Amino acid sequence: MRVFVTMLLMMVLFLGGVLLGIDKANEGVSNTRGYSTGSFEEAIQAEQTEDGAYEIEVMGEDFKQVSVEEKKVEYEEVQSTHFTQKLAGGLESSVKWFYNQIVQSAYQLAQAFS
Repeated sequence: MRVFVTMLLMMVLFLGGVLLGIDKANEGVSNTRGYSTGSFEEAIQAEQTEDGAYEIEVMGEDFKQVSVEEKKVEYEEVQSTHFTQKLAGGLESSVKWFYNQIVQSAYQLAQAFS
């Protein structure tokens, strides 16, 4: 009987902790999204300036309008400098090849003794 009461008490404490944790996580998500602050009227605000450019504000962070060509050049520069990605891709393919060779050898060995 004592063991049963102890287990029941442990389950109640565990479930109470889970419910408290879920409530705290919900509060954190609400704070992250900006629901608790009055400074955000809308999540996304866009305004057109006098010179024709757009000022966009997302969750209080300002973004400027940039031409597609500038972004394309910037993207190409970033892509050309990723030596580690190329190295990782080469390492991945070599490890896959080695693993497939081991599996194929083990399969052929198993077929030889069957």
